[in-house]
Amino acid sequence: MNEKPPIRLIAVDDLPLMRSGLRSFLTAYPDFNLVGEASNGEEAIQLCGLMAPDMVVMDLQMPVMDGVEATRQIHQRWPAIKVLALVNFRDDELIEQAFEAGIAGYALKDVSADELAESIRRIYQGKRHSTSRPRRSRQQIALLEHLAQGIDLVSNDRTRLAGLLRGGLPGLFPDSQIEIRLFPDQSLLCYPVEQLKALPQAAWRWLQIRPEAHVIRLGQSAPWGGALPGDGQLLLTPLLSHTGNPLGGIGIIQPAGEIDLWDHLGFIKELAAQISQAVERSTWTDRQIRVQLVDQELVNAGKIQTGILPEKPPVLRGWEMASILEPALQTSGDFYDFIPLINNNWGFVIADVSDKGMGAALFMALSSTLFRTYATQYATLPSFALSQINERILSDTRSEMFVTAFYAVLEPDTGRIRYVNAGHNPPYLISSQKGKPFDRLRSTGMALGVMESAGWRQKVARLAPGDLLVLYTDGVTEAQDRQGRFYGEHRLQDLLRSLGVRPAQEVLEAVLADVKRFTGSAPQQDDITLIVIRRQAEA
Repeated sequence: MNEKPPIRLIAVDDLPLMRSGLRSFLTAYPDFNLVGEASNGEEAIQLCGLMAPDMVVMDLQMPVMDGVEATRQIHQRWPAIKVLALVNFRDDELIEQAFEAGIAGYALKDVSADELAESIRRIYQGKRHSTSRPRRSRQQIALLEHLAQGIDLVSNDRTRLAGLLRGGLPGLFPDSQIEIRLFPDQSLLCYPVEQLKALPQAAWRWLQIRPEAHVIRLGQSAPWGGALPGDGQLLLTPLLSHTGNPLGGIGIIQPAGEIDLWDHLGFIKELAAQISQAVERSTWTDRQIRVQLVDQELVNAGKIQTGILPEKPPVLRGWEMASILEPALQTSGDFYDFIPLINNNWGFVIADVSDKGMGAALFMALSSTLFRTYATQYATLPSFALSQINERILSDTRSEMFVTAFYAVLEPDTGRIRYVNAGHNPPYLISSQKGKPFDRLRSTGMALGVMESAGWRQKVARLAPGDLLVLYTDGVTEAQDRQGRFYGEHRLQDLLRSLGVRPAQEVLEAVLADVKRFTGSAPQQDDITLIVIRRQAEA
């Protein structure tokens, strides 16, 4: 059986972090093929001419050339290329201009990955989104603002909230059946009571497990089992707490031949957010919500950061590698990576952002992405890769933060490394020969993100069979005990000398254990990151 070819896509956004997110999303689906990226409309047009994509996923607000003008030119030159615009919910006038320019549809920037994927597939199949969107959107926004004002007033009284919704929602979805459920089994709204056949409990349990928006055709098999009778659509979307936990859901049954519920997803999700906030305010104070929101955002950011780090070091014949990052807070400013390069070489990096918290976490995510990009692009020139990374950090950010980093390219066959040290703690190169002193791979230039004209000297070192390379961040040497004393480089050196010839993993665990013995019950002040690389002795 012939499989359908993947949908060829181009992602266009002027923000590097947004492009990185789109890249991660688009490459995660097997029926999508990302064939190019652009940072403005002019680059998008050039890529369309070169790559002939099926679809362009594009932000509308960009410098040089915005998405509306780019859409107009793409539509004129290549009518078969479809454009999906990425918009905010209230970009009403901009969306109207984009439809006039020729977009095939739009998706909201805050939709889930699965929802965006479904929008791409629907447009590719020729299902135009929201052809009457501008005119209806003004009605939707007016109703939403009216409901929002009312919801604020009655948020502590769920009976009044239900009455407000009963008076406002039916006018927007005539002839529809609407149910709003709070988990596990409380009905906030059932309209019309005399006609609605309440959704089965299995449907709500399924939404609770998969809290994303879903549009399901009536008369077909339902994902929770069985089938819903009739001809039309069912839209299910969750009510989510500020931490992302499902509080309940909205179910709308729309008869066949009426509007496509998918086209109203943005408005319905906005309404769901308003209802969710009202439900939460009835049980939590605003202060509690804000505190828990920040905590959850940090936890989520920490999970995202963990996903950026490699799952495990590469397995190379004749080499042992071990690594670990233990953050002091939910998020980390440290990072490390192992990057496969041409000719079976490997790049490895360890780095430390100058600050802590959410800002440092975002800076870390940007920096790690840039290292991956330019390490691969300049696989034999670590110093040039750092220059490009430094230039991008300074052009793409406006913060006062900087990042120290040690980056090296390893030739596994020879043991040679070409390295640059951007103001980072000097790694230790420990010889297996008795009596030979430590080599410290000292700084070859300043930290990244400080000065545009900065440069870095590229140096060469070699690991002979049995040699050990230990890389670390200052969370190791600046760890403090209860008396405020620092762990220090001398203690680290003495420990490494005492370990002798041991596997890389044992060396890493010994260092980490010694740091924890030293600090005792004192709280961890900084992120601790370690990479240990050993070239195995020849048999």
